[in-house]
Amino acid sequence: MFTSSKLGDVAARTILDAIKQGLWQPGDMLPSQRDLAEQLGISRPPLREAVSVLVALGVLRSHPGKGVFVISTEPQAAAPAAAATPNARPEDVFQLRLALEPFVVGLVAQSISADEMMQLRLSVLDMREALDADDLKAAVEADILFHRQLIGFSRNPVFKQVMEQASDAIGHARDIMLERPQGMREALVEHEAILRAIKAHDSAAASATMQQHILNAGERLDVRIRTATPVPPANGTS
Repeated sequence: MFTSSKLGDVAARTILDAIKQGLWQPGDMLPSQRDLAEQLGISRPPLREAVSVLVALGVLRSHPGKGVFVISTEPQAAAPAAAATPNARPEDVFQLRLALEPFVVGLVAQSISADEMMQLRLSVLDMREALDADDLKAAVEADILFHRQLIGFSRNPVFKQVMEQASDAIGHARDIMLERPQGMREALVEHEAILRAIKAHDSAAASATMQQHILNAGERLDVRIRTATPVPPANGTS
């Protein structure tokens, strides 16, 4: 039923169990993200992912400017989780991302809502705050959540399913990021550039900036990405 990252998975299950046990009833509003994150002992990025999962399952409903409310004690029927792709390497995943994510972010730049834009901003802010606090694990979770949000905001469930099939290899890339923290500040600057292009509804700039970000990320992690043609650098990307 759950196909999010490990921490998001645990948080989603914990919240759902609490709802089933009667801690929160349908119609109740959940505590603030800060309070709920402290109660669960996790950072805000996986908490936001958990809430997104439970919203998708029909357990919660988010009302921008008001809060997150319980609407059901039971998840709606969900499609079976996609099977993991066997023997997927980080190189394979980065190649998939290079083919998919620049296109996705171009779509998102055209159709993003104010609430979705706020969620992206919060993920970037979480990443900055985590780096300032030297909390590398939280920074990596915020990094990954930013990309998961973009896939979700494309409104194409097939894109999300394809990325979930590569979840094991993405988890391996997360481990590499934790071992090599020196590139996280650069990744933050690149996320901010992507966010600016999306805010301007500039699909071409968003796509080009995402393309360069993925190439840069591969280089920082020593992941060789085989491309079909030479890729020119995006203007203004550090």
